[in-house]
Amino acid sequence: MTAVAARSAGDFLTGLARELGIGCSPEAVRSVLLSACGGRLDVRGRDGARASGITSSGIPFEASVTGGRGQHSPIIRYLTETTTWEPDFTVRLRAYLATVAELVRRLPGGDDAVTDLLHSFVNTVYPDPAAIEPGRRLAMWFGIVHHPAEPDRLAGLKVYLSPAARADVVDAVRRRWPGFDGLSPVAQNDELFRWAGLAIEVDSRATVKYKIYLKARTTNVGVPMKMARHFGEAAWEALAELARCGADAADLHNDQYFVCCTRDADGHPSYTISVMTRRDTDPTDLIHELAFRHHGSTAAVDAMARAARSCRATWRYSAYGLGFSPDYGIDKLNVYGMPTWENAPEPAELRTSRPLV
Repeated sequence: MTAVAARSAGDFLTGLARELGIGCSPEAVRSVLLSACGGRLDVRGRDGARASGITSSGIPFEASVTGGRGQHSPIIRYLTETTTWEPDFTVRLRAYLATVAELVRRLPGGDDAVTDLLHSFVNTVYPDPAAIEPGRRLAMWFGIVHHPAEPDRLAGLKVYLSPAARADVVDAVRRRWPGFDGLSPVAQNDELFRWAGLAIEVDSRATVKYKIYLKARTTNVGVPMKMARHFGEAAWEALAELARCGADAADLHNDQYFVCCTRDADGHPSYTISVMTRRDTDPTDLIHELAFRHHGSTAAVDAMARAARSCRATWRYSAYGLGFSPDYGIDKLNVYGMPTWENAPEPAELRTSRPLV
């Protein structure tokens, strides 16, 4: 599942655009994907280890839909990674930086300043690539967005990195970009949550958002309460909404949670509380109920399953998340999943292995 998988993923994305009625150019969608993933979607690296941390199977590809306040958003979103077959981190980093520049050129508002921003971010997080041992799979992922307003271009680009390379990475990023400072209310050494990702997102107009991702270290009865303590009404409302939509309130602590902390261009923070799906449960009914309540229908989430079937893949929901704002309460639902082709190995667990876009 290398170049063949990349072509199949392109079929999935163009099928999803068709299902959602999004008038994006199929050629542009395929071209961006092949650029972002390096033309291959390997499940295993040369060393036999899982090629990517994006999914539990190792394939560096995951799609999602979003929306809220009664309608889904007419966009295509996915996460991928390039050069996953290469164990040498320095080689991967060079390829990543080159791909960043290429993808920025596809943004309507992309210019040298945007490329410099994202390159500076990557080099600040990974200042000494030669010191990273071969085979270590630190995240260098791309979040890709296509929108019908830019049918032949890229509408959004997210550069997603791991804060685990060095102990001083987070402080260095905070000093360089104040948008990260104070964004997470959870300390780096928290016993229940870890800092799992740092990201800068740029839209078609080159507007910048800063993001910190937190992941629960384990399933623990204290995790939901800790989320409520740190994230207040956003966490309380998300947990209550899950229970209203059919989740067992007494069992919520057995879920794996991650939190996306976002600061927009105006400096306003917001939080999205997400849950990874479990292998021993089918989340379809819960996801459908959430979609009815927040997207107005199941059209978008069902479109992903139909697009997977159209390219001979099985579909697996991997996570779902609820975003909250003081003005509107719960105003966003994200649903994530993975198309899986027959000759790809089955994942050990029915969930993603990391925090999502």
